[in-house]
Amino acid sequence: MDRLYEICDEMASTEQFVTLRSIMEKYYGSPVAKLDGDKEYGRLKKQLNRNDHAVEYKNGHDFRDGFRYKHGYEFYFRNEEEKNELQKRDGDERRLFLTGGLQMLFDGKSAQEHLVELECVSELQNLNLVKMLVKYLGKWAISFKYIQGYQNLMERTVHPHLLKEYNSRWFLFGYVQQEDDTWAIVNFALDRIVYNGSPNDIMVRVDIPFKKAPKDFYTNYFKDIVGVTKYDNAEVEKITIKTVDFKVHHLLRTKPIHSSQIETIPFDKKKGYGEFSICVIPNYELQARLLSFGQGLYVTGNSPFRQRMQDAITQLSCLYK
Repeated sequence: MDRLYEICDEMASTEQFVTLRSIMEKYYGSPVAKLDGDKEYGRLKKQLNRNDHAVEYKNGHDFRDGFRYKHGYEFYFRNEEEKNELQKRDGDERRLFLTGGLQMLFDGKSAQEHLVELECVSELQNLNLVKMLVKYLGKWAISFKYIQGYQNLMERTVHPHLLKEYNSRWFLFGYVQQEDDTWAIVNFALDRIVYNGSPNDIMVRVDIPFKKAPKDFYTNYFKDIVGVTKYDNAEVEKITIKTVDFKVHHLLRTKPIHSSQIETIPFDKKKGYGEFSICVIPNYELQARLLSFGQGLYVTGNSPFRQRMQDAITQLSCLYK
């Protein structure tokens, strides 16, 4: 059966409509008409159509109605009419959405007219790695060269679990084995991975058993942070943000910084301020987000994070003197 399935993948990868008949003819090297009545042919045909094998190999779909690959995923059709209808719908969706480069990666086309546009820097270095790395997520360990801190080149091996975009930049998350044999979740910025288009730039490690992430791990991982950076042994802090500009206050109220955000004091135009609180693990992304509001807000209290904000503002002020 392995060879039969290899033929299925091989024929489907041409992005053409493939029927069970054409698969079986290639497998046997003879027209189906000459195979009718052959016991071995009948057995394999029945086995290929059985749902249990289909579930194992093609996500619950069987091959009896034909199938075609698109964007790396399987699409199945009962007939050519259904196939054409789905292709038309794909065209409508392409018109509706423009995803800033990702669309070109996955289907080679770009929406000339669109109604919804998602933010994504199309010229981001190594953006084409998104398409390549998707194939390895949750399946294979990979090795690559990585520029740590923009200057130190090192070889890294990661068990990739998740690709995440934040602030128009892409990150790969996965397990990395430490020197003491413990496992840590590490994120890698795609623009720092050394990739020149060679197959050897991203090495698939078939010699290493893949280590999966626990169920719902990343849902909990990102729950207490803004962005992608989570410091080891850091704890959640309650951070109070005072707004001194009505427009900034309204913007925070309609576009919360974090899911834990609460409006503790509605904006009082007579007093000239309002207040919010969030419960998060402070990181660089939170600092950058708050600094982006300029003089419209500040962090109150005596927390270490307030001091970090104050130090950053002092250093920034020195640059403008």
